[in-house]
Amino acid sequence: MNWTQHPSVIDQLAAAYVAGTLRGPARRRFEAALQRHPALVDAVNHWTARLGPLHTALPPHATSAALWPRIARSTGLAPAPAPAAVSTPWWRRLLAPVPVAALAMGLVVGTVVPVVWQARLDAQREMELPDSYVGVLATAKGEPGLIVSSLRRGKVVDLKQLTPIEVPQGKTLFLWRIDKAGAITAVAPLPSGQFTRVTLDEPAEQVFFPAVELAVSLETAGATPAIPTQPFVYRGLCGKLWR
Repeated sequence: MNWTQHPSVIDQLAAAYVAGTLRGPARRRFEAALQRHPALVDAVNHWTARLGPLHTALPPHATSAALWPRIARSTGLAPAPAPAAVSTPWWRRLLAPVPVAALAMGLVVGTVVPVVWQARLDAQREMELPDSYVGVLATAKGEPGLIVSSLRRGKVVDLKQLTPIEVPQGKTLFLWRIDKAGAITAVAPLPSGQFTRVTLDEPAEQVFFPAVELAVSLETAGATPAIPTQPFVYRGLCGKLWR
């Protein structure tokens, strides 16, 4: 059975991948398949958008001193599971119920980057930095990918590429805005490079105010597409940096 041709299997594996509960060799297999199957990238993008709001939906709570030792005991010292039967596909074993301790670790891994970034934004607010819009985008593999920032009333967008994406000849990176209803709107083509900037036709307040997410796809150079024609290579939340 070729699992990459079964939408229900793809959806469940993508959900586990984004949540952080897909681990070890299975995660590496899934990441390798991401390079060859656009349907997997679409599924990961879908679950990233679906689970992303959970990072900010609830107020932060301080963890107890005993939580981290419990997680360490539950995940680092637990006996290794017995080898699965050879006849059982690897993806089917992953869809079995997840132990509570493993799920807890997955949620910790899945939320640590957004929580750390939110703490940084909170600290920056205390320093009274200029009013800005900031987007923190991840790659399809969940790695830190791209930081997008612009002064609230400015027209210049600064970009810092944390994980480079290879741009084929004749293609360009293209920035999209996603609003709370899921509507996708073109923003601008982006230059390649670690530190770059692009000039907007309108102030950032008008461009980014409706955005809850930003995303980047590879599009034909010189074209102005109405919708993305390729899977997103970067995607993440967008927020305002002021009270």
